[in-house]
Amino acid sequence: MRLLKLTILFLFIFYEFSYAGVGLGMYGKRHTIHTLDGTQRGKIFIKASREELEGTLEFRHYAGIVAEFLQKNGFRRTKKESEAKYIGLINYGLSTDGNYSTIYELDVSNDIGHSISTEVIEYALYPKKTFIKNKGYTRVFEINIYDLKENKDTSHIYQGKIVSRGKCGEMQEVAPDLIKMMFKKWPGKNGTKRILSLKSGIC
Repeated sequence: MRLLKLTILFLFIFYEFSYAGVGLGMYGKRHTIHTLDGTQRGKIFIKASREELEGTLEFRHYAGIVAEFLQKNGFRRTKKESEAKYIGLINYGLSTDGNYSTIYELDVSNDIGHSISTEVIEYALYPKKTFIKNKGYTRVFEINIYDLKENKDTSHIYQGKIVSRGKCGEMQEVAPDLIKMMFKKWPGKNGTKRILSLKSGIC
């Protein structure tokens, strides 16, 4: 009985520390839904799914990192939206009780006239002391990929989200590591949730 109690206590402590990303590196839980089968190839245009992110130094940096990983999986980044066969939407920030969602509408700038409509969570971009009480800040990074069909239809082929808790509330401190965890053995099994880690992450 004592051994059982000690085992349970150890597992509880390990879970709390690992998910918070304290002491043992950075940990995150990846949520994945997709229809990718390895045959998807072509040019992808990467956009922010919120206007306040588009064009910022942070977004351009994160988009570059995402593009490098996507290129290893058959997607070549293009700077011209009109040339893209795929659209990749990026969203990120801090998850708080005050988060709300809005509808994001995108009319793709191409000759066919594709359009994308999706629900987007308005994550906080800056930390506040009230956010960190028991388990630290909750940081989120999301990637969604849409296939632009020849007949004007669009197909949502990838939805990935990684959630990590830790002491760092500035996204620039953790986003590169979150992206690395997102692409570990990418795209992963459809419909799964998986705990991932990075030894380099200390936040």
